[in-house]
Amino acid sequence: MFIRKLEINNFRNISKCHIEPDNKINFICGCNAQGKTNLIESIYFASLFKSFRTNIKTDLIKKEENNFLIKIETINNDVNNNLSIFFDKNKIKKISVNNKENKNPHKILNSIIYYPDEISHLKSLPSYRRNLIDRSIFFVKNDYLDIFKKYLKCLKQRNFYLKNPGHHDIWREQLIEYGSEIIFERISFLERINSKLKVIEKNSQIKEEYSIDYKKYDKKDIKSKLNKEFLKTEEKEKKYGYTLTGPHIDDIYFKINDVNINKYSSEGQKRSLLLSYKQAQIIDYKDNNNFYPVLLFDDIGNELDSSRKHNIFNKILENSGQVFITTTNFPDNRDNKTYQVNNGSFTEFI
Repeated sequence: MFIRKLEINNFRNISKCHIEPDNKINFICGCNAQGKTNLIESIYFASLFKSFRTNIKTDLIKKEENNFLIKIETINNDVNNNLSIFFDKNKIKKISVNNKENKNPHKILNSIIYYPDEISHLKSLPSYRRNLIDRSIFFVKNDYLDIFKKYLKCLKQRNFYLKNPGHHDIWREQLIEYGSEIIFERISFLERINSKLKVIEKNSQIKEEYSIDYKKYDKKDIKSKLNKEFLKTEEKEKKYGYTLTGPHIDDIYFKINDVNINKYSSEGQKRSLLLSYKQAQIIDYKDNNNFYPVLLFDDIGNELDSSRKHNIFNKILENSGQVFITTTNFPDNRDNKTYQVNNGSFTEFI
């Protein structure tokens, strides 16, 4: 999969942008606050219809404008698709594929992103770590998102019941059903990722073992475990008025040499783990879909020393399809397309 044409209108500080990127590597160069990340964000938005920087979609509309428009032509296995996304200040969203309305298109454009602030997913609250893993599963399993939405809806209804208890808890069994599916998919996904991290580690000059731990449940006995947990927390739930058991409160542990990264690891080590995770995610995506997603790199960050940057970054590029990389420095290799950004305007650098 790759983007053949990209057109952006009134997105962040980008008034108009029309580029035809290289189907392998594209550098987006310029000083800070010129619009490099905005281009990356527009591609990501076209993938998931949400931003990785804000939950308020109206913030994406250029100041003093009423709407934004993103048009992308993709090619996947010689099949062309034209994706169009319109969004205005009244929160009206229109998505079309090949000029036909399509409210939730799948596989038209899928992208995996690395951005510096994402390290907070690893070292901050458990909800960030869960979100990182769940978003990764959404990419490779479309119905996982539907199950997740059903679980959250059921959770909301059960929490309302706990605050206003009746005679019978009709929501617990549904929570166990949906929750066990979520847990099963998380375990299955992390089993695949951990096996790929081992292969990546063997081929790396950085002698560190990376793993992700989610061993609270036995894969063969998830429902039974959940049911027991609900029985243990029953009285506390009635007291506090919300659900204390299930995948919405579970933690996921990222480890280096079998030690939780929040106990002991440098910023460079954490970023190395995150980059290796992205590499494993790309390979897993390719295994499941038979094509690579578009890879978005919003700066590797200064915390990586040259050795880590060379070993990890180059390995990722070797195992990827189309890549967009933002940077403040122009690359030495001019075989790839390079775009210079100045106040939201993009010019191909030749």
